[in-house]
Amino acid sequence: MKTRAVLIAVVAFLGMVDALYLSLERNAGPIPCHITRGCNDVLTSRYSAVAGIPISWFGLAFYVTVFSLAVFTIFETEPPASRPLRWIFYLSGIALVISALLVGIQAFTLKAFCEYCLLSAALVLTIFLLSPHAFPRTHSP
Repeated sequence: MKTRAVLIAVVAFLGMVDALYLSLERNAGPIPCHITRGCNDVLTSRYSAVAGIPISWFGLAFYVTVFSLAVFTIFETEPPASRPLRWIFYLSGIALVISALLVGIQAFTLKAFCEYCLLSAALVLTIFLLSPHAFPRTHSP
């Protein structure tokens, strides 16, 4: 369980770096986009913010929360050490649905892709796959 928590913490840290970069550079001018060439189209679209708050700030909050829960699991000494990881399952499930919607908007509405946004979607998927399922398997006799 600790190995899983360490892996989730590492992936969440990478997500924090990605989301923080987008959050800080968004208003600083064009963001270099070397692979997909559509970053500025995506990051300046009307879909890039909710109620005036850039989506990257929501992503940063998600990654900080997941990172914190994973670190709590790593250093937890009481028996139910998987409880924080179960929260990660729920949070990353919600984030996965949102990421899928945002990738869909990039593909079908904007017809432009942001490599940093796609990286974030891949990191969310990785966190979801690493997190334990909400309902543990029961062994039948």
